[in-house]
Amino acid sequence: MKFIRLATITALSTTLFAGGAAVVFADEVKEVTTEGQIKFEADEEGELVIIPPITEPEVIIPPIVEPVTGPLSILQAPTMNFGSQVISNQDRTYNMVAEMANLADGSGQTPYVSFAQVQDVRGTNAGWDLQVSLSDFKSNTQNNILTGAEISLVDSFIRYEGNNPNNAPTNHAAGLKLLPNGAARSVMTAAEGQGAGASSVVWGDQADLNAQLTAEGFDPETDVVENKAIQLFIPGATAKDATTYTSTLTWELTSTPGEDA
Repeated sequence: MKFIRLATITALSTTLFAGGAAVVFADEVKEVTTEGQIKFEADEEGELVIIPPITEPEVIIPPIVEPVTGPLSILQAPTMNFGSQVISNQDRTYNMVAEMANLADGSGQTPYVSFAQVQDVRGTNAGWDLQVSLSDFKSNTQNNILTGAEISLVDSFIRYEGNNPNNAPTNHAAGLKLLPNGAARSVMTAAEGQGAGASSVVWGDQADLNAQLTAEGFDPETDVVENKAIQLFIPGATAKDATTYTSTLTWELTSTPGEDA
């Protein structure tokens, strides 16, 4: 009975203190969180633009096929010209003539490293594999095939246009050989979780190309700048006619990363 009396007194006291109304005390709020959001999806129709792998000199290089669209595409691959050579009965190795690129300021062209570039904007991080194969060097003359010819990719490096170096693909081993009518060889491979964005496998040393161009006695009318990172070997025993021999390099990009085909 005493318990009931005390409870009644407490209730009356609370009512008088509140002036006849109930009072609710809330905790102070010093910090809250809200959410920001953006959604990305692959653009099947968007046009891709080459990102030059070497920034000096500043150049503009159009895609090898224009326009290039699609979320997984090859934008650039090298054309390999080994120049004009004297017929020889000795084994010979020839450096590739350096490819030329348009200077961004419109003042002309400059020797530039060779490269193959892949852009992956699928957003899946599924990986990919870039391979190349070589056909025979042929002519329309009597000795129409350069038997035993082979191209060596002497050395290369990867230029990945991304902030996370762990996403960069891998390049081929030094000295990779391309044999006419042989199996396709992987030159740049992105394992699963790699290769998002723009990736280039680069052949050549831009500083060396620049040095050749500015060397004393260099005559741009008669001399050529050589890219020593790509070479053509031809046996001395191979009969050679006084003509031009042409080969086809086939570059293929697959969405399944793997070893040599």
